[in-house]
Amino acid sequence: MEEIKISIAWDVYKVLLMEKKAKESLDDVILRLSAKNLCIEEVVGTQILSREDWDKVKLELKRVSNLTLKKLDKEQV
Repeated sequence: MEEIKISIAWDVYKVLLMEKKAKESLDDVILRLSAKNLCIEEVVGTQILSREDWDKVKLELKRVSNLTLKKLDKEQV
């Protein structure tokens, strides 16, 4: 792989070193930290979840939300 040199601030370098795992290069650290975390809104419509699975997720979210609201109501009494 072709290499390119970049300059970074000393404090940024220290942060990268703190994030570095055993046997991981700084390149690996940067790639790992820059990997995109998907949220549910980004998954829907990408065909990662089927319609059936998405419907199940929505039902579970609604159920858990209702349980939370019931618990909060009991605490306020």
